[in-house]
Amino acid sequence: GGSGVGTAASLPSAASEGADAAPRQFASRVDAEAVAREVLRLGSAGQHDAVLRVLGDNVGQGAGGHATARKAFLRISMLIHPDKLPGFVDATKAFQLLVSAFDRTTQASAAAAVRSKGPGVATLARSNEGCYRTEVMCPRCHVLWGQKCEGNPDYFYNFMMEGLRCFNCATCLLSFGCLTAVHRCPFCHDVFEYGPDIYHRKVKCGSAKCSKSFGFMLFHASEQALKTAREQVRRDLERSMATEEAKTGRAARAARRAGQADPNMEEVAFAMGLKDTCPRCGLALEDYEDGEQMRHLRSCTDASAHKAHNERERQRAAAEAAASAKAKAQSSATSGAAWAFVGGGAERLWMLDAEQLRKRCKEAGLPTGGPAEALIARLGERYPDRGTQAVDLPSNLHALSDAKLAAVCAAHGLSGQSSREERLGALEELHEDAVAAAVEDRKRGAKKALAAGATGKAKAKAKPLALEDGPKPKAKTKAAVHKLRLFAKSKAATKAKAKAKGVASGKAGAKGKAKAKAAPGKRPGGGGAGAAGSGKRKRA
Repeated sequence: GGSGVGTAASLPSAASEGADAAPRQFASRVDAEAVAREVLRLGSAGQHDAVLRVLGDNVGQGAGGHATARKAFLRISMLIHPDKLPGFVDATKAFQLLVSAFDRTTQASAAAAVRSKGPGVATLARSNEGCYRTEVMCPRCHVLWGQKCEGNPDYFYNFMMEGLRCFNCATCLLSFGCLTAVHRCPFCHDVFEYGPDIYHRKVKCGSAKCSKSFGFMLFHASEQALKTAREQVRRDLERSMATEEAKTGRAARAARRAGQADPNMEEVAFAMGLKDTCPRCGLALEDYEDGEQMRHLRSCTDASAHKAHNERERQRAAAEAAASAKAKAQSSATSGAAWAFVGGGAERLWMLDAEQLRKRCKEAGLPTGGPAEALIARLGERYPDRGTQAVDLPSNLHALSDAKLAAVCAAHGLSGQSSREERLGALEELHEDAVAAAVEDRKRGAKKALAAGATGKAKAKAKPLALEDGPKPKAKTKAAVHKLRLFAKSKAATKAKAKAKGVASGKAGAKGKAKAKAAPGKRPGGGGAGAAGSGKRKRA
């Protein structure tokens, strides 16, 4: 992105400033400041790929990869870090733009890699041209969500609009998502219907007085923030799955206990004092004296009041059904968005609910009938890397229902289990095999590291030998050679004198030993005189 102004060839060269040390340092400083100014210019213009190309590295879409981008980032950061440029005013800003450019470039590359893994995996990088941060309000109290006082980062708007997470209202504490929230047009402020499928498209609000099209803002999130969000989304999804299964189980048990519903049971319960509201007219009694409910039923014969009450009950039931349908759609959209956000793949198909599985089967041209494990088995055949990815099991494995356990087994290609115990045993065995394989991989990595360290030590030890075997030193001058010869001659003469002296002293010692043997009564070296002297001293 650019006319080549930010390449290494166009920046000032250190070698062109002079050959002395001081000019070279000055040239390096000027070069670093030029790089920082170029980073400021390109980063402010939003040319993130071009920021990493200022030193000539091949970084960008379809060029290089994460390793190339990281290498370019390290090279530039060594030049423009604020500690390296204490006299440059905008050094901190330039370094922040460099970090932002590296994050955005690597995220775009990761999104391209995720798109190639399989069907149904969403991307996280696009343009924000013509996009707005639309107003999202709580469906209960209609208070605006996402205000600065709540303390949420901007990229939480992405998670809300993609259906990844539900958030609590700061006023009434209601938990809601993008499908249950109230959305307003950024131009006419009318309410419009929203779904996660239109987040990456430009739409119109549908109002008669507004014909403008708009998109939805996608805020930047760092890789660390996305990693934390994936972990949080995974935990929330497993928790909601467990809650939904428990609720479904309770409803099924209650339906079995109740059996066939009797329309007259409500009147009987009201007459017995078990209900406070009349099932005919909806009147809530304030007096709870004995027999008051029965007396009211005997006098409750107004047909118009009964009709109005039935209409209110019908509207209430319709509103409850709509809210339940929205909540179910929100849960389904959250499961689909979470599956795509954590990486997708066949091993995570158990995260999708039945509606999402049928939707993806329909998109892939597969049959949409049957239970969840059958749908997962059909979809799993469409992933070429199935079986090569890491084992991904839910953390609450023993708390799952039989149907969900069957779905997890189908996602990992396990079949033939007919009972809950068999499915749990197969999944635990799969987990143990994965743990053992991970341990073996770590051992092999440790062995390779040790071998690499031993090789490095051997090379370090062999380095002095290699230096000795290197090129011979230059020939010395004639004066130096003559001095060395004189020194060698004097050293040889000294050695010869020392040797001759040693030989002479050896001969003298041998003569003394021979005399001592010839006169045993006398001590060697004047022993007799010494003895006579000692005798004289004794007599004295």
